[in-house]
Amino acid sequence: MDAQDHIRNAFSRMAHVFAKKPEAAQDTSVMRARVVEGLHCEAQEGDWRFSIDMPVEGGGIGAGPTPGVHGRAALASCLAIGYSIFLARAGIGVRSLEVEVAADYDNRGLLGMEGVYPAYLGVRHTLYLEAEATPEQLEPVLAEARRCSPYLHVFADPQPLQGSVVYGPRG
Repeated sequence: MDAQDHIRNAFSRMAHVFAKKPEAAQDTSVMRARVVEGLHCEAQEGDWRFSIDMPVEGGGIGAGPTPGVHGRAALASCLAIGYSIFLARAGIGVRSLEVEVAADYDNRGLLGMEGVYPAYLGVRHTLYLEAEATPEQLEPVLAEARRCSPYLHVFADPQPLQGSVVYGPRG
């Protein structure tokens, strides 16, 4: 079985199960980030562990990528994986697929400087695709992949967000 058949079969099975049992599709993931030293954090979710830090010139020790790098990687990889899933489900062969994410920002916002927005000022993504189909055949598949991309919506749409503070040791 090739990769595209494997992807197509896996998502076909999930769609079948989720259609019969919608509650099986709902879940919660929990990521924890703990400061190790200075600005260096270790983030963990399940068995996955990440090192996150700021560069030396930003007060860190450069022990890992910044949160921004991880955020841009989440968007780029979510799009790349989503496109791959939808192309496999459509039976379209892919020779190469790459997603580039570019984000504009003003670091003065991170410092709380007056009147400067701390988040991205703009985000652009570009798909570089070589596939065994015409652009006319590809566009509806790619549009559906974008419509269903979780991180594209995290970046593009307001999300319900709550926060709380617990004083004292984590218990």
